[in-house]
Amino acid sequence: MATRFPPSKSAGGPARQLEQVDSEQARTTSRSSREASVGYAMGTGIGGGYIAVPAGQERRASEGSMADKNGSRRDTLRLAPAEELGVSLEEYRQLLANAKLVGAMKFMQLGKVGIEPNSVYGAAILMPQVARTAHWHRFFLPHVVSSYFYLLVCMFVHATMLVYVGKELHVMNLFAGQMYLCDFGADLPACTLDDDSERCVGPFGTPVTAPRLYSWSQWASRSFVRDSLAAVLPDQAEKIRTIADPGEYGVESYYCRLLCCFVYVISITQELDNIINMIRLLYNIPSEEQPWFKLGAEEDDETAETMEKWLSQVEVKVAGMPRTWKLVNVFVVLLPKIMLWEMTASTGINFLMETGGIDDIIVNSVALGFLLTLDEIITDAMLSAEVNHLLDECQEYPLYQEGDLHTHSDQETLSKSEELAPGHLQLAWEMIPKVMVFCLGLLFWLVTRYYTLHCDFVDGRWVSKDMHLPNSLSFSLANALFGRFFPVDAAQTPYWSMNA
Repeated sequence: MATRFPPSKSAGGPARQLEQVDSEQARTTSRSSREASVGYAMGTGIGGGYIAVPAGQERRASEGSMADKNGSRRDTLRLAPAEELGVSLEEYRQLLANAKLVGAMKFMQLGKVGIEPNSVYGAAILMPQVARTAHWHRFFLPHVVSSYFYLLVCMFVHATMLVYVGKELHVMNLFAGQMYLCDFGADLPACTLDDDSERCVGPFGTPVTAPRLYSWSQWASRSFVRDSLAAVLPDQAEKIRTIADPGEYGVESYYCRLLCCFVYVISITQELDNIINMIRLLYNIPSEEQPWFKLGAEEDDETAETMEKWLSQVEVKVAGMPRTWKLVNVFVVLLPKIMLWEMTASTGINFLMETGGIDDIIVNSVALGFLLTLDEIITDAMLSAEVNHLLDECQEYPLYQEGDLHTHSDQETLSKSEELAPGHLQLAWEMIPKVMVFCLGLLFWLVTRYYTLHCDFVDGRWVSKDMHLPNSLSFSLANALFGRFFPVDAAQTPYWSMNA
């Protein structure tokens, strides 16, 4: 709106006055810009006045002065309660620091739940709820479809690779004449060449010693050469079998094998934690339609807004979900994830327990963890940048009440710290390394299941069950998941037996 000026009788009239106003505004603007870039502070010399200082230095000095004033004011108020407690102000401040640290650590224990970041499992939960909140806007539909599609791709690839590992263990190795490793060679350090005790006998009935211990591929090659020479030179067969010793098959280090199995269990525990977090998420969020994003802070001047700023003005946050969608996520996302984790755990332990060489065990224990990062690889490589951004920006759902986090005075802070102190039983429970105990228990269960399914306990040690040749090369998902109920179809007559 144009500025109106009253008529004037001075020289030049309104036009002259307008020029004077414009000139004054220009001088004011120039002076303000100089002050903004330079700044002024009260001088301390004779005559006082203002002196020029850099604006950043003036701002820092002002902020520091304000902080000092706030600190000194609060410390002044703390003198009386510190005197009541019979401590100095510095000791009282240390008590407050202790109380606030305890409260902050307790706040961490209260926890939050959220979707799994950087994962197709998290995208399959997030994107349908974002589309639902947007009333199924067409822009979001391709992202919802792609999230479910790549979820299925991830599950298919993950399951298929596990099936192939199981096929190698339970089909292809059997066609190669191999038996289950069990504890063959476990007592290697105590065995000598003339030790004929049962614990030192290998799968082929001869003593297991360090010079005669080989991996399966090495033993098979040496045995093939011996048998070939005996077949070519039948008149020298007995001499060849005496001289050409193929050795025995067994594990190089029993304890290294267990240690690598433990390392593998630790690596899969993180994925189990993601499963537990997903269960807590679906259980704790309200079973009702709530928006998963809302409008946040905006510019005061709407003319200053641009589309670049719109994304930062929208807050994406985990919220309520209708029961129908909870059921969909349970059957489409959660249960398949649990089944794949169980397959990965059992197949991985079986694979490591069937590995004899020390170097092979160590390498395989690390390599198997790749399967659990497959969802992250697919998310980074295949999902769109928009979905990845929403996964990163999605805020978690708190599992605490806001009133639990606020105190209004130092006395309330100190008293709350005393309330949060654990009792004797709780203290003893919290001192137990629960994650370590859980990993050891999981290791015990997986290794025990391996021995139960593939080995027999004979004369104080575990030896392989009788081996039967498969009738075909087929090995299905049912064989991999429920091998006890869907065993591989095999011949009735064993091709190897420990008692033979």
